[in-house]
Amino acid sequence: MKHSVCTLVSFLGGMLVGSVVTMLVTPQSGPELRSKIRDYVDQEADKIRCQCNEK
Repeated sequence: MKHSVCTLVSFLGGMLVGSVVTMLVTPQSGPELRSKIRDYVDQEADKIRCQCNEK
């Protein structure tokens, strides 16, 4: 069980890092980029909260 949780956390962390890097290398204005990052983080945090509340 612990191995599965570690694998899942590593996978999600990798997805997060990959998403942030992708957003940073695309040509966007500063405020637009910050808004997209903030929205993404809020969405992912909501998903994690929902999953934690279900257990």
